[in-house]
Amino acid sequence: MQLAQEPLVPGVERDTPAQELLEGVSSLIRAVRCVDHRHLAPEGGLKRADASVLKILLRDGEQRGGELAAKLGVDASVVSRQLSALEADGLVSRRPDPADARVGLVSLAPRGKAQLDALYASYTHHLRAVLADLDDDALLAAADTMQRIAHAITEVNRGVRRTTQSTGDR
Repeated sequence: MQLAQEPLVPGVERDTPAQELLEGVSSLIRAVRCVDHRHLAPEGGLKRADASVLKILLRDGEQRGGELAAKLGVDASVVSRQLSALEADGLVSRRPDPADARVGLVSLAPRGKAQLDALYASYTHHLRAVLADLDDDALLAAADTMQRIAHAITEVNRGVRRTTQSTGDR
């Protein structure tokens, strides 16, 4: 998608390639948000938010609900309700934290891992089919580029937050 060539802000030079990259990232985010995991692996029936929690537990292991909330960028109360439902479905397990019995530790249950594995197996199968014209090297190069872009966007966001916090702008 080619954006208009005029600068968005008068007097500020337009950086078309960087803005096109941002448009591409925005399109990718919208496409990912439209994915309905329940259609990819109907036997699992995982919602996107549930899959996100399970994926973090798979990647990072047992942790407190507050840690999960921070990683997901949501309030701890949101994750607490979500974890209650996931525990009731047998997808996660909770136990008291030995260091602080007032806090619980959450881990991925075998059933949760199985559902997550089924979801990602189905998803990668479908993705591989629609990207059949790309070989493994091209897919890996695209993945590397997307990771670099994600890291760069995160760094820009951190820099903007620091600048905003130090100047008091909100």
